[in-house]
Amino acid sequence: MKNFEKTISQEVADFAKDNPGKYKLITDKIRSYHYNDYTNDYYSFAPFKNQLLDIYINHALQDYRISRSKNLRNEIIEIADYKLDRRYDVIIALDDEEAFQKVLGYATDFLKGDSFLFDQKLYVNSQSLFALVKAYYNPKYKNTVLSFFNTAFEYAKVYAKEKIEFGRKADTDPDAETLLELVQAISSFKDEDREQFASLIFEIYTFSSQKKRGYAMYQASGFMAIQLTYFQASFNIKVIIDAIEITGKYYADNIFVKQTLYAKWFLEKNTKEAFLYFQSNTNPMFAVFVLTDLGFKDALPLFIEKQKEEENPVMWEIYEEAIQRLKNDFLPKNQTERMSWLNGNLTPTQRALGAENDNVFVQRAQQKTFIDDNVYETDND
Repeated sequence: MKNFEKTISQEVADFAKDNPGKYKLITDKIRSYHYNDYTNDYYSFAPFKNQLLDIYINHALQDYRISRSKNLRNEIIEIADYKLDRRYDVIIALDDEEAFQKVLGYATDFLKGDSFLFDQKLYVNSQSLFALVKAYYNPKYKNTVLSFFNTAFEYAKVYAKEKIEFGRKADTDPDAETLLELVQAISSFKDEDREQFASLIFEIYTFSSQKKRGYAMYQASGFMAIQLTYFQASFNIKVIIDAIEITGKYYADNIFVKQTLYAKWFLEKNTKEAFLYFQSNTNPMFAVFVLTDLGFKDALPLFIEKQKEEENPVMWEIYEEAIQRLKNDFLPKNQTERMSWLNGNLTPTQRALGAENDNVFVQRAQQKTFIDDNVYETDND
C-alpha cells in the first residue's frame, strides 16, 4: 500500500467512526481528496479513490439490507445518482422495486436521445442500460429487463420518427451514440445470455451501416461491427462486405472502415487477407489486432521487425502486446482479453464530449511519455 493510500484510508476510517451511518458525508469526504495534494501519479490515485468509495457504498448497502430503512435507501439513491455520477448499478443493488423502476425510467429516457435529455434537463447516461443488464440476473426483474432490451431498438426508432420538432414530426434516425451504447450494453450480458440477442444486434448493425446513414452513424457502426464478433451466431457476411464497400469508397482511411474489416476477418477467420493488408498498408493497426486475436504466429517475425522501426509510442505498445501474445501462444478466452477490446470502446464523439480515454495502449504510452489524446474534431478518427 502506498503512503497516500495509508494516510487517506486512515483519515476516512476515523471520519466514518465519528459519523456512523452518515454516508453522504463520508462520500463527500472521499470525493474531496485530490491527487495533486498527495502524488503525481493520477493513474494509481483515481482507482484507489474509486475503490475507497466502493468500500463505503458497500457498507451502506449492507446496512440497508439489514434495516430496510426508506431514508437510507433514498440516501443511497441520491449518492449513486449525483455524488457518484450516475452509478445506476448501485441503485439496482438495493434490490428494491421502486429503485429498479427508477433505473428503468432512466434507461427509457436514454433511448430518446440527446435532444430529449437536453430539453428535459435530464442528466442521464448509458450506464442505466448497463445497470439493467445487472438487474437481469435478479429473478424479480429478469422478464422486465428482457422485454426492455428486445423492444429498445424499435422504441428508439419510433420515438425518433414520431417526436415533434418545430411543430411537426421529426422523422429522423435515433442518435448514433444511443444505438451504439445499446449494442454495447447488450453485448455485456454473460456469454450464455447474450446469444439470445444476436439477431437484434445484427439488425441494429445493418440499420446503422446502410448507405443513407450519416457520418456519426458510420462511426458507431464500426464499433458495432466489432461487437458482432462477440457472438457465436453466424451472420450474413455480405452485409458487412457491403458496408465496407459503401463506407470505404469515401472513408477508406477512417477507423470505422478498419473496424469493420477487423469484424469481417475475425468472423471469416481470414488471416490470409488480414496478413496481406498488414503487409501493404501504412496503418495496419486492426490487421495487427485480428492476426493476434486469431493467434496467427506467421506474423510474429514481421511484427518484431516493424516494432524496431516504429516511432509512434502507441503503435509500439500495440506491437509489444501482439509480440508477447504470439510468443506465448496466448489466445483470448473472452472479448475483454482481445486486442480490439484493449484498443478502447469509445467513439471520437464520446471522447470529445469528455469521456476518459479507455484505450489501454494509449494509457501505457502515457505512463512512459506525454501523449496528447484530446479529440479536437469529432468528425475525424
